[in-house]
Amino acid sequence: MVEIINKLKNPLVKEARELSKSKNRVKYNKIQLRGLEQIRWAKKAGLNIESIFIDKNEEPDKYEEFSSMIYQTSSGILKKITETKYLVPCVGIAKVNSYKDDIDQFVLLLDNVKDHGNIGTIIRTGMAYGINDFIATNSDFDPYITKTIDASRGTTFKSNFKRCNSSKEAVSYLKEKGYQIIATSPHGKSLQSTVNLDKKPVALVVGNETSGVCDEILGAADHIVQIPMHTGVESLNVGVATGISIYELRLKEALTMLAEKIISTIGREVNVTSQLIRKAFDIKVKEVSEFTGDQVIFLMVLKRELKMEGNQIEEQFGYFKDKFEEFIDPLYSNKLIYKTDKKFEITKAGEELLAKLWPIHEKTEDLMLQGFTQEEKKQLKEYLERVQNNCVGIIKK
Repeated sequence: MVEIINKLKNPLVKEARELSKSKNRVKYNKIQLRGLEQIRWAKKAGLNIESIFIDKNEEPDKYEEFSSMIYQTSSGILKKITETKYLVPCVGIAKVNSYKDDIDQFVLLLDNVKDHGNIGTIIRTGMAYGINDFIATNSDFDPYITKTIDASRGTTFKSNFKRCNSSKEAVSYLKEKGYQIIATSPHGKSLQSTVNLDKKPVALVVGNETSGVCDEILGAADHIVQIPMHTGVESLNVGVATGISIYELRLKEALTMLAEKIISTIGREVNVTSQLIRKAFDIKVKEVSEFTGDQVIFLMVLKRELKMEGNQIEEQFGYFKDKFEEFIDPLYSNKLIYKTDKKFEITKAGEELLAKLWPIHEKTEDLMLQGFTQEEKKQLKEYLERVQNNCVGIIKK
């Protein structure tokens, strides 16, 4: 839907105009999106785009991809909204995400970094290496200035920002959360590539373009390192230096905490959970049956799939050659399955056994999910289905 606005005093125009100033963006947690590209970046990042103001000469059909309300206005009002002498043909107003305190194992601490282009480059570089959390030592830090958004190629919309009132406050915050502070300095006592990291989360400090990392942070840092440079080169652009530091410290972090990282991976967690579920079910089934948990699960799968080939069974259940025969023979001898055209099928007797053992399955499942609410059980199932669907998507690519 398109609405015409002709007056500068319109409340919507007034609010949009206020967002041209950094202090108001911080105050209202809303931003201006200048130009179609920025609006698209914001949409892709999942931001709530409340409205879009377009110039009177713009075609409204051009903005059909957005569900936001479209307001068509004059070039003069648009210039007032952006406080620029040049015309931006479309301006979006969006709500940005609030800071999330659940930060990752590697964060960037921006110590009074001022250049908007550098900030955008740092954010984009950080995101490229999987870093989503950025802590600033100044309360007026604004990652939503047009130049920063453009330099970040919209990755700023996906990032998590915390503004502190001072370097001391920022360091205290990170220390309380168990982070080790890594600062770079030309006078660092060790090379960045050789530093021995502690088994703690990492906070890499990005210093001011002119003065570098402040003395207060250097005094509190766990490690002060330097990037070796060829004779005649005094310093690197802060964005370039950040990229080098992230790459080397990410590698160091991975090597230092490799065992912990392996333990915490979703694949490992799912595998361990799967093994424990099979063992628990096996114990409960053997209490009332001569069959193993795997054999009963196989009958369940066979009932659902109707037919399975031997190699499918081997791959899914992990029994090969002699072990496969040991696994399948009791089911044959009790006439629970039969084989035709190299494919296995379940018999009526097999179906009846499943029906008799089904209460055991439900009881075991209840024991495994003891303490879960019905809503939590439902959510767990939904989460697992989402993981499965994402895996299928990777496999099919």
